[in-house]
Amino acid sequence: MIIGIGTDILNIHNIENAVMDLNDPFVTKTYTQKELELILSRPVPLNSFATRFAGKEAVFKAFSVHGDALRLHEIEILENENGQPVVYFHGNAKKLAGEKGIKTVLISLSYDTDYAIAYVLLSE
Repeated sequence: MIIGIGTDILNIHNIENAVMDLNDPFVTKTYTQKELELILSRPVPLNSFATRFAGKEAVFKAFSVHGDALRLHEIEILENENGQPVVYFHGNAKKLAGEKGIKTVLISLSYDTDYAIAYVLLSE
């Protein structure tokens, strides 16, 4: 059974200044250490910052909760050995996922010149 779907689109340049400084509050409140390691290993880290931010926003929307219910750094988007994005929940996000019966998270991330987009499906 589908529990929620979410999508997000982001103009990549909207986060460009913030992610240039890894100590910026946007970065520290949004990305986990593992995500930063993955993102910074990319030839163009800005695109990975943007797709992961869009992915986190899409997951948040799929949860259908209010703003204080979970934080973006509790949603971690890494990848498997094939390069496919994989979502992990931590803290309150993990608790909410359990309460909602979420067992599967399917996520698609993409970008083009100026935009990053993400689509997420949460199911039992």
